[in-house]
Amino acid sequence: MGAVKLSFRIFDNDGVQNILAFKNEAVPIQCQADMPISYCGFVHPSGKRFSSSSVTNAKCEVKINASDADVGEWKCHIGVQSVRVEMMKKIEVRVVGEVAAVQANVTSLHGKPVTLACVTTKGLVPLSYCRFEPPNGSPFSIDASVNATNPILNKYYFPANKSLDRGDCAVTIRKVRYEDVGQWTCGAGFDDGQEHIAQITVEVEGLYTMSTASVTGITLGGILVAGIIGILGYVAWKRRWVLGSRREEVEEIEVQEMGQQNPEATAQRRVPVITVQSPSTTGRSESTSP
Repeated sequence: MGAVKLSFRIFDNDGVQNILAFKNEAVPIQCQADMPISYCGFVHPSGKRFSSSSVTNAKCEVKINASDADVGEWKCHIGVQSVRVEMMKKIEVRVVGEVAAVQANVTSLHGKPVTLACVTTKGLVPLSYCRFEPPNGSPFSIDASVNATNPILNKYYFPANKSLDRGDCAVTIRKVRYEDVGQWTCGAGFDDGQEHIAQITVEVEGLYTMSTASVTGITLGGILVAGIIGILGYVAWKRRWVLGSRREEVEEIEVQEMGQQNPEATAQRRVPVITVQSPSTTGRSESTSP
């Protein structure tokens, strides 16, 4: 019997191992260390745990038949002989078709270069062409003849470390912009005339990264806050005006009531009365008395 040919492909993206496999394909999930391993275990995306029965000097593995239930982030923990603290590694498993994105979700800083790449999953199968459909703008085809010195639309060029002959369909965006956010489609042409596609979702961090929903939410929030402040200000002004008018009315009523209840006392307080008696009149009256 001949050796079984493995068609899955493994890529390393920022320290995370990405395994691209067909459905029901036998795939070994491996963890490696730079020193002898004492023990090793794996955590399934569902949380289920596996103990590795295959531990060599610096490598351990668990074998699966890739299914939709196995898709997601796996973790492996490694115990080494000379260190008590375990080593942890992340492994991303994806069930794919004839062509797959190396990274299905790509995040980049605004104004920085970013590379989007799709590959054939049955090994290094040569491509007859490579094309991309951006979320905004016209689709375009690309190959190694388009480099950083002659980019398409002064924006897109083929990465120097990729090759259509090795099954790579890739593009580098010189300076990623807000209009690049969204779902990209890469199309890879095979020699049999069939085109296979894969999708890549691009997100941008930094300037101009707010989505329409975020901007709308912030705008409505600002309008709502401004409306509440306006209403509170009007209520405060209205209350102050009403209280001032009521105070003036109360003072006027109090003055009127005081005048109506004791008009004479009010008049006496306002106009004093002075009585003057003559001394001669008083003496004459006394002499005529019997």
